[in-house]
Amino acid sequence: MRTHFLLCFLFLFSYLGATEISVDPITFNDAYTNAGDGDVLLLEPGIYASSVTFPSGKTITLKSASATELPEIRFGVSGNDEAIMNGGLIFDGLKIVPSGDYFISVDKVGDIAAIRVLNCTIESVNRCFIRTNNNGYSIGEIEFANCIIRNCGDKGWNFLYPKHIVRKVSVRNSTLYNYPGGESFFLANASDTDNVMEFLFENNTVYKWAKSSDRALCKTSKNYSVNSNYVFRNNIIAEPGVAGQTPSLLEATGGNVIGENNLIVNYGGYKVSNAVSQQVNDLTLEGLGLSALSFPDPDNGDFTILSGSPLATAGVDGQCVGDPRWIKSLGDAVHVETAALPEEAGSVSPVSIAVEKGDNATFTATANYGFRFKLWQDGSGKTLSTENPATLQIDKDMKVVAVFDAMDMQTLTVNLTGDGAKWGKVTLSPEAEGNRYEKGTIVTVTIVNNPVTSFMYWEDQSSEVSRQVIMDADRELTAAFDVIPFIVGWDFAVSEPRGNRPGDYYYQTDNTGNLSLYNYDGSSTNWGGSNRTFGGVTYDCARRYTAAADIKTAPRYFQAKFSAREYNNIHVKSMIAADNECVHKLQKMQYSTDGTTFFDLATIDMTGKISTEWIACDAVLPVTLTEEEKSTIYIRWIPDLSSELLGQPADDATEGFYLANLFVYADPNDADPEPPVLLSTTPVEGSSTASANGTITFTFDKKVKAGTVPVVFNGETITPVFGSKTASYTYKNLSYGTQYEFVLPEGAVTNFVGNSFPGVTLHFSTVPRPDPIARVFDAIVAADGTGDYTTVQAAIDAAPAGRSMPWLIFVKNGSYREQVIVPKEKSFIHLIGQDKEKTIIHHKLNVGGKPAEGDNDEFWKYSVHNPASEVYQFEGTVVKINATDFYSENISYVNDWGIDSQAGPQALAMSTQNDRSAFFNCKFRSYQDTWMTSSANDNNHRTYVTDCWLEGAVDYFYGGGNAYVEKTTFYNLRSGAVIVAPSHGAGTRWGYIFDHCTVDGNASAADGKQKLGRPWHNSPITVYLNTTMNIPIAPEGWTDMGAVPALFAEYNSMDKDGNPIDLNNRKTTYTHGDGQTGSCKAVLTAEEVVKYTYENVICENDNWNPRMFMEKVDKPDDLVLDGEQLSWKASRYAICYLVFCDDEMIGMTKDTFFNVPASGKDASAYQVKAANEYGSLSEPATASKGTGVRNETVDNRLQVLINGNELSVLGVSAGVPVILASVDGCVVRSMTSTSDKVTLILPSLKGVFVLKAGDRSVKIMF
Repeated sequence: MRTHFLLCFLFLFSYLGATEISVDPITFNDAYTNAGDGDVLLLEPGIYASSVTFPSGKTITLKSASATELPEIRFGVSGNDEAIMNGGLIFDGLKIVPSGDYFISVDKVGDIAAIRVLNCTIESVNRCFIRTNNNGYSIGEIEFANCIIRNCGDKGWNFLYPKHIVRKVSVRNSTLYNYPGGESFFLANASDTDNVMEFLFENNTVYKWAKSSDRALCKTSKNYSVNSNYVFRNNIIAEPGVAGQTPSLLEATGGNVIGENNLIVNYGGYKVSNAVSQQVNDLTLEGLGLSALSFPDPDNGDFTILSGSPLATAGVDGQCVGDPRWIKSLGDAVHVETAALPEEAGSVSPVSIAVEKGDNATFTATANYGFRFKLWQDGSGKTLSTENPATLQIDKDMKVVAVFDAMDMQTLTVNLTGDGAKWGKVTLSPEAEGNRYEKGTIVTVTIVNNPVTSFMYWEDQSSEVSRQVIMDADRELTAAFDVIPFIVGWDFAVSEPRGNRPGDYYYQTDNTGNLSLYNYDGSSTNWGGSNRTFGGVTYDCARRYTAAADIKTAPRYFQAKFSAREYNNIHVKSMIAADNECVHKLQKMQYSTDGTTFFDLATIDMTGKISTEWIACDAVLPVTLTEEEKSTIYIRWIPDLSSELLGQPADDATEGFYLANLFVYADPNDADPEPPVLLSTTPVEGSSTASANGTITFTFDKKVKAGTVPVVFNGETITPVFGSKTASYTYKNLSYGTQYEFVLPEGAVTNFVGNSFPGVTLHFSTVPRPDPIARVFDAIVAADGTGDYTTVQAAIDAAPAGRSMPWLIFVKNGSYREQVIVPKEKSFIHLIGQDKEKTIIHHKLNVGGKPAEGDNDEFWKYSVHNPASEVYQFEGTVVKINATDFYSENISYVNDWGIDSQAGPQALAMSTQNDRSAFFNCKFRSYQDTWMTSSANDNNHRTYVTDCWLEGAVDYFYGGGNAYVEKTTFYNLRSGAVIVAPSHGAGTRWGYIFDHCTVDGNASAADGKQKLGRPWHNSPITVYLNTTMNIPIAPEGWTDMGAVPALFAEYNSMDKDGNPIDLNNRKTTYTHGDGQTGSCKAVLTAEEVVKYTYENVICENDNWNPRMFMEKVDKPDDLVLDGEQLSWKASRYAICYLVFCDDEMIGMTKDTFFNVPASGKDASAYQVKAANEYGSLSEPATASKGTGVRNETVDNRLQVLINGNELSVLGVSAGVPVILASVDGCVVRSMTSTSDKVTLILPSLKGVFVLKAGDRSVKIMF
């Protein structure tokens, strides 16, 4: 207690002379910069996100101003100047949740006085809480007291990882838990064997900390003095971060070690060699009379210990062990033990608990796989609750039992066959333990592409890469793969080994290859295993790292070794990248046949490519190599020492060069002179069940390769994939129910000596388009309260996460003044408005910074940075889409600040930040920066916009990614307006493509000063195709900004009267920065624009086709009002109908009739629109007055009734085959009708199915 009093006194003394300054998130940075030594910044509640620099010559305290609401620190602390000396930071009463991987990350910083963390909650530190990188300097003390540290270490590394020499570390009265991916708590990253370190770890609770046995709470190894002092006292240290591992409390050489009254459970001990002294007197569960360490709910942070427990007094001098905050005193304690029934069915949290008699306690049951929670009961079998979690009042000692039911489980077996089976792979979604699924589950089985296999077909001859299977019984599937002829390859999918590594793939077991990293002197070393994303493409990879001191004279190099005997046409393919300046501009791929003399195969110029993209580094070995020379081939990736570095690296930098996806392809020698003979095709000749997206595979009697004649199908040239005996042609977006002819011409396929297959013509038909499942919208938003929600955000919040089918939200006409954020996990939101002129989502906000005194500050009232504003800490946009697969139509998105003020600053109406966003018949209105596209995380996110209106004046369509905009108006609001300001990263495939759009504007914008765009950053791309310009554009067309565009160009631009615009004066030379210049093309030819198609930009490899979202179904025919009932004929492919009266939506139905309220209105007041399966609305049908007699036309759709496990189909003819199948064609039940009604007895089903009767079909959802 004397020690505790003294510490408190010292801290009190330090505060007595301090100046206390109240700050909020806006004033914080200025106050921090101007703070003096000892000043205390009292942080008001809020989020603090602006990073700061470590202080120099002063200690600053950041302290919560509130005792109840903790300020949230998201910023990082940095420093890169050795002049920063003798500074310190104290954090007191804060919640620290860094937005980056590190919290304190300083490089070239001098001595640090102290870093103290008091009464704080720390969470979600991905890598290091403290990381320093400047050897030769020191940190006086690092202290944690009364802290909670939880849920950290997702990206590995050590919590405290200093290269500074640390004099003292103390951790007291704190709880550290859930660090499964992290390494040590403290690791000394530099050596000073004269440093006598003091390490104190006292009264802490540690749970699930550190991922491996080679880690420790304190790991100094040989780096500090053998006279260092290590004290561990009164701690509870239980369970490693990864089960089965045994990380240590301490790993050191030498030292004076004291271990007093620590309870260590399933954890390592003191790994100390040659200790100067060692006094360890720790506790055991047995010695305390305990059978287990029974915390109520440790995984969720409940480490309660009752005051009567031996743990409450087991410490030195009768103190508790562990963090004292968890000691709990009860006046009239009652105890609960929990259990699962049956025992193997699951688990219950807490395992045991003690509460005050009469208090409530909450229990959570977690089912093991194959079981389902049923109910809670007490020890006598009495039911207590069916809720989970359940909150129960506890009045006595009792037992609470979670009862589980066993589920009916079925097993899915997937066999792999064919020459490529060894390397073929499939994924199952959902994944299941032992591939056992609850009966009725629909499992999606997907082929995983890899560089050495070609998927051919499934056992039913279908060729979709993804299929579904209904687990109504044990199921068995077979996927056939062929092998793409290769010798060896490395994809680095697993990190180890990181040197002397056989091929991850090899065709022959006696030729497995080898890949190593070599020092310049020829000795081998290990590379760094990594996973990196450049240009939106991610690869597992190997890092080559040469120290900056050696990079110019003695660089390391990768070298692969294999045999190519009996092969020809040998291709070496690889991907390379760089992420720092310590890399040579020129990189070489070389070959050798003796391992000594190397010849260049390829030279890659990486100038300007730091962290921009993965670059193909490919080559073909000389055809002149003899079989003897091919018996051993060496390939190496080495810098060209005659080239410069990419920049000026720091003295302690290491090379950041990456190698990925390395494969050696080759054709085996084959002297068979006979032409290939066709054995089979998939689909077969005359098939009527081909899918709209699939693969046509030809299987031959011998190994084949590509000939010289191209294959054209459905107007597209198709590039084949050749296996050893197969040629596969992948197609996409065929029409439903259509006959096709695929011609494989003579000369398209040959054997390995060049003899051609004579060709064949294959005929097949695609399956008919099925009717969609009849259903209404999932949610209706109405500002007047007549819907399910009054705000759009509320409807999105209520939408389920992880969707793979559209979640339909209808928004009635109204003014929705709100910010709307679609979170990343809410994919497939389809937001459908009633009328874009009357359905308006809007708000008044901007992102302007605080103006200087005396400046116009009107915008500041609406700034998201102004603590006094109602939009304080809002996202800087009215609407932000963080999820994939978003679609919207008939809505206006408006930023009121931009429209009302007709001025800046930045005021976004829309921000789309993920892949596959589509908009139809929408308006986007603001002034500056109306719409930001894409994300820094992926250069190739896609946005599709058609028949829309974009309004603004300054850079009002800007950002990155691929955007295909067609039949849309760009409306300019001022003289000198600029439409786009792209910032496309390297590796962006298309950029902004505008086709058949219109450029227009108000009277101010008709003065001929408007600009098509300016290059913001990086490598911008914008192409205007077939544009109608209703207002004159400046002759130069474009203007300068912050980069040289990769492409700013036009084709076929016309004035408002349809006359060609003179493009001869368009700008081609750009200047930015300090006079840097560059050029790009301004006018495209007809041949150059052919590639800019919807199919290339939008559909790409995953066949995304948003145009089908807005394919209108026919409006309802024969709409009549008879009395108080509207009725109409069904619209083919409609899922439901929306009923309107005087432009107000009054109902929605799946039926073809609707009862309207008595109103006396004329029939013409009523309209009905049909909705397609994506929510898009038809044109309206207006009602006429009925006569009471209708001339009915029979609805051709199938009539289906479902009663329990019986499915009845009405209105069929005798002799018609009736088939129920999954959406990929897997037949569930089938029979031939004998009358006009067919009844099928069904298994338990879940998901979407297609019922087909003759030539009619309908989708059904179970």
